[in-house]
Amino acid sequence: MAIAPLPLLLLLLVGGSSGEEAEVVCAGAACYTLHRAQLGWNDAQKRCHDNGGKLAPAHSPAEARRLQELLVGADWTGPAWIGLWLPRGHCVQPQEPLRGFSWVAGEEGGNYSAWLSEPAVTCLSTRCVSLKLAGPAGSPGWTAHHCRTPLPAFFCKFIFQGMCGPLPLAGPGRVTYNTPFGVRSPQLAAAPFGTLADVHCEAGGDPPRGNPPFAVCKKLEQGDGFAWHPPGPLCPAACAHRNGGCQHRCLEAPGEPPRCACHPGYTLAPDMASCLPEDACHPNPCQDICQTRPGGFECSCKDGYYLATDGRHCLDVDECLAKPCQHECHNTDGSFVCLCQPGYQPTGPGGHHCRDEDECAQPGVCPQLCINIPGSFHCACQPGYQRQPGSDACVDVDECLRDPCPGTCQNLPGDFKCLCSHGFLPEEDGHGCRAAPTAREEPSVGPDSTPQTTGTTGTMGALQTKGILRTTGAPSTMGIPQTLGAPIGATPPAPTAVGSAPGPEHSADGPRLLLYYILGSLVAILLLLAFSLALLACRKRAAKQEKRPAKSAADNYCWVPEQPESRGAGSERR
Repeated sequence: MAIAPLPLLLLLLVGGSSGEEAEVVCAGAACYTLHRAQLGWNDAQKRCHDNGGKLAPAHSPAEARRLQELLVGADWTGPAWIGLWLPRGHCVQPQEPLRGFSWVAGEEGGNYSAWLSEPAVTCLSTRCVSLKLAGPAGSPGWTAHHCRTPLPAFFCKFIFQGMCGPLPLAGPGRVTYNTPFGVRSPQLAAAPFGTLADVHCEAGGDPPRGNPPFAVCKKLEQGDGFAWHPPGPLCPAACAHRNGGCQHRCLEAPGEPPRCACHPGYTLAPDMASCLPEDACHPNPCQDICQTRPGGFECSCKDGYYLATDGRHCLDVDECLAKPCQHECHNTDGSFVCLCQPGYQPTGPGGHHCRDEDECAQPGVCPQLCINIPGSFHCACQPGYQRQPGSDACVDVDECLRDPCPGTCQNLPGDFKCLCSHGFLPEEDGHGCRAAPTAREEPSVGPDSTPQTTGTTGTMGALQTKGILRTTGAPSTMGIPQTLGAPIGATPPAPTAVGSAPGPEHSADGPRLLLYYILGSLVAILLLLAFSLALLACRKRAAKQEKRPAKSAADNYCWVPEQPESRGAGSERR
């Protein structure tokens, strides 16, 4: 005959050692208490710490259900402090499940959260969290407050190495359990390690001298279990009274106290009263984790799952409901995965946040210029280039099509250059031409390069030219310059060397060089003309001398008529 397992958790309203009312529930290796006292968060934390515990966390759905059982058992609908807070100097993180808060009990943050209202975003003040039911039969939810705000209740959590089952009694009596965290209870389904059980037997069942028996929950010397010492059952009596305190069978022998035994397939538990299946977890009756307990077994689930109402199966927790990801959340069995939008990469703890990916940091993304934008990038071209339609390639812009130069335009890769004609100089950027300075603006030149004429009777007249003529290659004149007032006998000026190569300053100044060539040519023409006139004059003089008849020596004298001597004498006398 199958025997139903004893309940593993028993919710009781007990009076604390100080007279305060506290709701208690113990399971596994922890006990949770609900205390009613008007305290701020720090004072509540100190009360829990003085008894060896901390403000209770609710970092998983299973733990939140234990706190919910305390509230429902106490019929309490008000808020109660839990061990979740935001220290001063830390900022609220709206994208995280815990919003930047942390558990004081040292548990990891996890992905479970149950905010009834979003906490105000702040970095300057300490914030603390309370838990309350969202309605008479609702699930527990969280609310953030100022930590100094007094609330009427708070939760504590106490962790132990293990638990003992109820202390068995063979005869009529009552047990009072004194827990290590200062709570006294007349009955517990699971007593934590170190609990002292006071026993008061009825009908003279106490030991001699009137000292009531007691037992302590201790760790077994062999194995990992815990049991009462002495193991009991206490208050000896016949098996006829409550089956001697045994779960299955009570055996009596003459001269011996009653002892408990179990049905086939079961074994006596360390408390010497309860019976356990020889292997309650084989085969595993649970979908996930099975733990043997006094009178049966207990099922539990891994992180990311919660226990179904049948107590055996596990259901997946949809962590995406708490919106733990910055962009997209994909729920998986027992966990979740955060996904980022195109152009972003995961970052931060667990990859819950996303940062922009700098595509321009990769070589060869764009032919010339790359501009990074949130979630993408944009290719651009350098000045003087334009994008080719339908691709990111950059092609040269022919600026000469816009006719930007006054003369000839030369297109270059990404630029252009103006070629200036004679009489003009290029601009510094090469994108235009300006007129060259005139001859009047040039400094005076020395006698070696500027023609000058000096004569015995006067200076040569100013040379008059009708214009500066363009030349191609070697300079040539289009007409003969006119000169005025140049005497034939004047000394011609020294000719300028026409065939010499121009200096650097001439090659850089086209108009000046042209002027020098014209003046040199003019001087050469004047010299040739003067030489020709002189030669012609000499020839004419020589021809006249040849035609003149020969003369005697007397031709050089003049004859006068004779006069009388007397006249001549009188003349002499006069």
